[in-house]
Amino acid sequence: MTTAYPDPRYGAVPPPPPAKKQLNPLDVTLGIVLYSVALVLAACSAYATIFFAFAADSCSYNGKSCDYVGSGMGASWGGAALAVVTGAVMLPIAAWRRWPLWIWGVVPLIFVIGGFLIGYSIVSAGISA
Repeated sequence: MTTAYPDPRYGAVPPPPPAKKQLNPLDVTLGIVLYSVALVLAACSAYATIFFAFAADSCSYNGKSCDYVGSGMGASWGGAALAVVTGAVMLPIAAWRRWPLWIWGVVPLIFVIGGFLIGYSIVSAGISA
């Protein structure tokens, strides 16, 4: 019979399993701080998006269309919600799998800023049309 390790009956001991890679404290701190900044920006983005409705005040003048205000608000809120959920789900998974955590702090920042800019551009395009 052939085995992957020498037979322990003859005094040979299989090697111990490899030790788990330790988390870098700087990486953990950076990931948590970046995710916290993303949470604050998501709250600010959701609050600022409420003011998109003020753009609809000029809809009755010059035949402007304000159909895009709701879509812009949805895009902005969707980006903020996606950022919060992504960070909350992926940070613990990354810590458990010993992946770099700072990446999962930057990704929510990109989602918040991108969602707000997309929502703003939708509203601007709808109002200027």
